[in-house]
Amino acid sequence: MLVLGGIGFGLYVHVLSSRAESMVRIAYELSEQAQPPTLGELRERYGDQLRINGCAGADCAYTVTLSNRFLAALQLVPYTELQSHFWLRDGVLSGHMLDYRIVGHRYSVVTHVQTDFCDTCRAFAIDPWTGSSPSTTNGLVEIGIKTPASSRRTVLSLNTRCLTRRGCVSVADLLPAVWTKTADARIACRIPTDKGWVERPVGLP
Repeated sequence: MLVLGGIGFGLYVHVLSSRAESMVRIAYELSEQAQPPTLGELRERYGDQLRINGCAGADCAYTVTLSNRFLAALQLVPYTELQSHFWLRDGVLSGHMLDYRIVGHRYSVVTHVQTDFCDTCRAFAIDPWTGSSPSTTNGLVEIGIKTPASSRRTVLSLNTRCLTRRGCVSVADLLPAVWTKTADARIACRIPTDKGWVERPVGLP
């Protein structure tokens, strides 16, 4: 029974890790498509994991949620949740966001990576962008489908191991390609910006 339990536990961790990596990979792949994805394409990728949040006229929102609830219930790791949010207009994707959240005993931290889908969407912004922010700070990255592919790949490289391992407590753990921990336990942005802007929106001086 112990052997079977160990096999089952290992399989659960493998499936959880694979699903998380798939969600992150799909986020990048969607941003690479020549045309914004349709609702039908999202349903083909996610099946019944894609849940509708609601609609207002032609605008609808959907979410896919993945968590380590079982591991957290066993107190092996903090509760961690990865959500993929989709906003569609007339059945076509207009915006996407990955939310990656750790719920600790004293506080929670979350990293948001937002991708805008339009022909002129190339803005690239990061917050916090300074060299010293509190360790409990949340993180936000905004990109567009016209942001260079290398930059999109970098900011979408979430550390999915936080779902299955201890030690993740900050945005520097959730998205280490964008933020790092300083020697005095603060959060610093790795990517050079101009007051948060790596590339400003079209028309913004």
